[in-house]
Amino acid sequence: MNSPVLLSPSQAEPELAKVLAQGGCRLEVREERAFKNRWLHLGDIAIAANEHDDSALTTLIRQGAFEWNLPSPCKTIDEAAELLGIRNNRQRIANAMAEVASAATRAGLIHPQFDPAAIEQMPFRGPATIVVDTSAVIQGALDFVARFLHPAARIKVPAIAQMEIANQADRFLSIRRSRKSVSSPSFRMKELMAHLTSQGGQRALIRLELHADSEVERTYLLGDPLRAAFKADADSELRELNISSSVRSYADRLILEAARHHQAQSEPGHAVWLMTGDQGLARMALAEGVRPLYFTATNAADFFGRRLVGQTFHPFSGFIHRVPLTALLWELATAFGSARLTGDDGAALEVSAIGENSSWAPYHAEQDLLWCIQSLPHPVQQAELPDPAPIPNTPIPDPSSGRDQPSRPAATRRSTSFLRFNVGQMFKLICALDDQQELATPKVEEIIGGNSNEYRRFLQSGGLIDVVDGTWQARDRIPFLSAALRNEQVEDLRRALLELPSFAAFSVRIAELAIGTALDTTDMVRSLSTCRTLGEITLLCASAFDSGIYPTPTVPSIEAFADIALRRFSSLDLEGRGLVATGEWLESLIRDDGVHPETARHLLEEASVQGLLKRSTEGSTTQLRFEDRVVHVLRTDAGSPVVERVHLYRGDYLIPGKASASLHIEGPTL
Repeated sequence: MNSPVLLSPSQAEPELAKVLAQGGCRLEVREERAFKNRWLHLGDIAIAANEHDDSALTTLIRQGAFEWNLPSPCKTIDEAAELLGIRNNRQRIANAMAEVASAATRAGLIHPQFDPAAIEQMPFRGPATIVVDTSAVIQGALDFVARFLHPAARIKVPAIAQMEIANQADRFLSIRRSRKSVSSPSFRMKELMAHLTSQGGQRALIRLELHADSEVERTYLLGDPLRAAFKADADSELRELNISSSVRSYADRLILEAARHHQAQSEPGHAVWLMTGDQGLARMALAEGVRPLYFTATNAADFFGRRLVGQTFHPFSGFIHRVPLTALLWELATAFGSARLTGDDGAALEVSAIGENSSWAPYHAEQDLLWCIQSLPHPVQQAELPDPAPIPNTPIPDPSSGRDQPSRPAATRRSTSFLRFNVGQMFKLICALDDQQELATPKVEEIIGGNSNEYRRFLQSGGLIDVVDGTWQARDRIPFLSAALRNEQVEDLRRALLELPSFAAFSVRIAELAIGTALDTTDMVRSLSTCRTLGEITLLCASAFDSGIYPTPTVPSIEAFADIALRRFSSLDLEGRGLVATGEWLESLIRDDGVHPETARHLLEEASVQGLLKRSTEGSTTQLRFEDRVVHVLRTDAGSPVVERVHLYRGDYLIPGKASASLHIEGPTL
């Protein structure tokens, strides 16, 4: 599972067991832009098991039989400050790290600190309703009520609290999409805080609505005055009242009004509590005759340096309360963007909720799916070294030739081992070597975010670098390769990579395949993701039909492609509706005609411009069951190469700006 796969927490438990098979592991989190793709260490996870088989470990993970040893607060703040590039204002960093405690509270590992008078009333014996504010949602108090006080206590979430969290999420996405330089520490700090608060709050509401047994009720919006708190009103009749200006604590007032409204409609003896961690709102509630359920959120100093366990006592019944390890991972991945567990043997499971190349759809939330990447350890043996040269007497394929390549008889085929690395990180490293010419190994590992051994072997095998006393020195072909990456020159990139033995050997295996024949990958399990990505980027091959890898050497003329496109469309439109799924058409070109999606995309545009065919798209619903059908392509972002995962069943790939998922192609009008 070297490529991202959507998994639910229960589906991830067996994969997590493989990481924990050797005992403890390291817990890390990452915010892509704020941390510049680097990881923040959040302690170690240990699991006590007499047996380390996957089945037993999966059960222990589900039952919360783990310990989380957190680092000291000073160490965590220092490391976060280094990642953010902040030399002062440690209080802001401490506030950000307190959101880790909020994530642990939402998961159920720790509890909010309630007012003693409120604890005395718990658990509620009579009818009670708890109205929550935004702080209760984000800092885990809402989860505490849903977990331990429901169903005796009914839960109401005012619409204004939902709107505040939605506004926070919108602010975070605006920061994330901005083109401001992430070299500014203050900008990165702002993005980190917006990410932690908005995404954690949104997940809490969605999770309680879709995945918890508790019933969460919504209050009404309270009409027009809400508009004036967030949007200027130019109505001349209202101008003298000055309600077009934002009013401090106006949102708090609306939350209190929601509690008062419910209090007025409740029967005598029905308690209405306003749960908040805001002192101002708690005082306002007291003054208005509404009982506050006040709590104090756990700060970083009281949270870090502790040992937390996944099996605790129920605060009121005394029974064992279990928190699965996946619940913690899912919360941290949502709050930061990515979370990772890495074992002592190098095995790792990375869980991501958001990323530059990660998609989202409503069914992800409905099924509690996040993107997971697993890396399992493999012993490095001599047989894994790349071949010193391509197979003798076998020509290197030229994808532009358009000719079918002969298949080698099965009896003469030999097994080839390949290297494994992240292709996008490799491209970043090549450009960094071009810029700096020399890089120390620690700097290299900072750029790639991991161990550099296979990166070094790949570059050394092609004579691209020299390594002297731990320093990587670029050789004369690095600038050519870097220029090809920065300018999206795929042919130049392919020509340069063919000088590296491992890639040349892979290209030979692709060249041996006839069009429509899938690559046999039984001996490439470890390096399949790397080879597939490089092959797709350089137009040697593409994946289709449940990730089978097919050769794509055909590059027809525009006229020939117009005939191919129309013929392939007609063969797929069996019902005569005049519409075919874009991905189905592209996958058919891959398998039946050996045409790469990038080639098809370019030629379809040219044929349309020249009037050889007419193309259009209709519909707006992507076929979600084919969401994993992707192809990797080379793009640039601000002058840096980026490996993008293009979804074949999304219409905006063929026609930018069109989200329609169904394609229509017809010949020119005579």
